Amino acid sequence: MDVDAALLDPDDPSRRFEAMAWLRAHDPVHRIGGDGGPVYLASHAAVAEALPRIDCFGGGVGAADVHPDLQSLNGVPEPRHGRIRKIVNGMIGPHKAGAVRPFLETLCAERLDAIDSAGAEPVDAMAEYIDYVPSSAICFLTGWDATDARQLYRWTVEVCEQAMRMKPGNSGTIAELVPAFGDYVEERIAARLSLPVSAWPDDGMTRLLTTEVEGERLSPTAVKTQLLFLLGAGSETSRDMMGLLLYQLAADPELYARVRANRALLAPATLEALRLCSPTQFMVRRCEYETEIAGRSIARGDNVYLGLAAANRDEEVFVDADYFRLGRPNAADHLAFGGGPHVCPGSFLVRLETRIAFGALLDRYERIELVEEGPFEPLRTPMFYGPASLPLRFVRAP
Repeated sequence: MDVDAALLDPDDPSRRFEAMAWLRAHDPVHRIGGDGGPVYLASHAAVAEALPRIDCFGGGVGAADVHPDLQSLNGVPEPRHGRIRKIVNGMIGPHKAGAVRPFLETLCAERLDAIDSAGAEPVDAMAEYIDYVPSSAICFLTGWDATDARQLYRWTVEVCEQAMRMKPGNSGTIAELVPAFGDYVEERIAARLSLPVSAWPDDGMTRLLTTEVEGERLSPTAVKTQLLFLLGAGSETSRDMMGLLLYQLAADPELYARVRANRALLAPATLEALRLCSPTQFMVRRCEYETEIAGRSIARGDNVYLGLAAANRDEEVFVDADYFRLGRPNAADHLAFGGGPHVCPGSFLVRLETRIAFGALLDRYERIELVEEGPFEPLRTPMFYGPASLPLRFVRAP
């Protein structure tokens, strides 16, 4: 097996997982392409060692090569990262995200009504239900019309496809990768700025425009950069994890019945879906100074792939790691949200979205059925993992 090719195979997740397993066993700190190539961390221990070291592993590919106003949150170095992160926490953290509950409850009911209108015909549960939930939630919290949510998700997919074509040293920003997305956000920022400040709503855009960072407000360009990142990051990863959880419930009628009867099981089911799915398969960081991980040298300037999916299927940590196990005692040790000071700020929001979306579904349907047995059709990208589509039959409860 060509391990390097399999790791970045956009079409076949099973090849990627096989390559990850080989690396964990034989080369957990691996040079892709040999000497001088980027480093891939494949074991739970190696990834967990690197994640908290934000001083050493910072930014993404190209993040250090652009103006600070063009660095999205995942690429902003400290201490500026922490200051912008406080604004983001104020937008999507637990004390704020709870406000989205009534909106999502209404949205989910409307989408399930639309599914019911199809009668007994199979429905693509991703396109008709799951795709709407995280993208609409982030629209609500940042200040966008939720009717644009599906378009935002489509742009996010396009950003991911374009980003995978980037090479080290490429400084392409989200707005450059998908100009229509950038224009959309820029127009709405301009519309907000044209209003008197007293007329600005209390939403994420206003928070970004008015909160000072390093003694001054963010520029409209910096606000645009962070909004582009949040609108994208708030859509893709949540959507993929929920898709995998829905697939697991449809493929295992007994599991669906257990969770339906005892909603307390939804929380551990979500943890296990996050571990097994690892919607973000890896993150790319740049090494800022010469160091070691798991006893292996990493040079200053090396690009480092933090293999979240590889870590989350490490048999040294998770027994039967390639299988969904409800109630796994250490499922919370997953690294799907990253770890350390830069752990994903949207982790609470993801869990809230899942509780609402699956609560509505479990209330309404006695069972859900796969239209075809076997694996789901996966996304065609090595960076994310989840169903591209998921045809299901929904059977109403009496």
